Amino acid sequence: MFLHVCRGLSLLCLSMTSLAVAQNPPSQLNAAHILIQHVGSERANIGVVRTKEDALKRATEVTIKARSKDADFSALAKEFSDGPSGPTGGNLGNFAPNQMVRSFSIATAKLKIGAVSDPVESQFGYHVILRKPLVEDLNAAHILIQFVGGTRAKETVIRTKEEALQLATDIAKQARLEGADFAALAKEYSDGPSGSRGGNLGVFAPGKMVKPFSDATAKLKIGEVSTPVESQFGYHVILRKALPRKISARHILVQYKGSRQADEEITRTKAEAKARLEECMAKLKSGEKFEILAAEYSDGPSGPQGGDLGEFPEGVMHPAFNDAAFALKKGAVSQIVETPFGFHVITRYQ
Repeated sequence: MFLHVCRGLSLLCLSMTSLAVAQNPPSQLNAAHILIQHVGSERANIGVVRTKEDALKRATEVTIKARSKDADFSALAKEFSDGPSGPTGGNLGNFAPNQMVRSFSIATAKLKIGAVSDPVESQFGYHVILRKPLVEDLNAAHILIQFVGGTRAKETVIRTKEEALQLATDIAKQARLEGADFAALAKEYSDGPSGSRGGNLGVFAPGKMVKPFSDATAKLKIGEVSTPVESQFGYHVILRKALPRKISARHILVQYKGSRQADEEITRTKAEAKARLEECMAKLKSGEKFEILAAEYSDGPSGPQGGDLGEFPEGVMHPAFNDAAFALKKGAVSQIVETPFGFHVITRYQ
């Protein structure tokens, strides 16, 4: 669902390639993109059958369209992009350069605000990139009340649109009462997948959500609860929250066969993976540099860059990783942290 986009994108911090863009790179970028995949590109959709040459031709045609007078990049992304951000107009929001693949970040950093790139190749396909001005990130929780006929409404939902609006209005009133527990209300009433998390959506750029939701959230004061906001998914009762703190960290990831997003050539067992990381940690304790060991030991895409994940806010990483990273003092190194991606050791540098 669209409200999972930001969480899905947060995994890029663990799964996409890191880099340093160039000398004196910007600390933050904002872009939208149109991804054209081809057979053999990494994580290509099952239905993609075009060749690499056909993908480049299509990306070139899309670039011409995106550069034409009065072009609507968002509409083009929704029509042509094979990427998960396509349904939200290709919007990626603010990101640190080292959170994206090298070619993508370098190309974005070279663009002027409002300019569209030539097709940029990465292992994921060809990207047509629109550089955008930085935007203020938002943090919110919501309660979604669905109705029959709403986009992706659950089969169990039988309420009418009018009944959904009345229920959302009643919930909004409850949520505004002094001492109200928004998380408890979300767990009780929300039809959205975030309901079990108390409605928490984490940090997101305005463009990552549907426009009515983003616009309403941006107008709220911190701690304020909205009246029901209608989108194609139903009625939302929104609580705007303060932005979480941020840190900068490096990690070394050792994967095993069966761990999430592990390359096919990784055949070690889970026990062997843990033993390998323990060997690495012994070297850390003896004084060897974290960055050098990351390049040697890490199976994560950030390994060649010393394991650098850049700056990220609290709540976007896997919970086990997040908790360990934010418990560290500057310069400290964690114990072994296990996530579905494998075993990590983390150091905080900012």
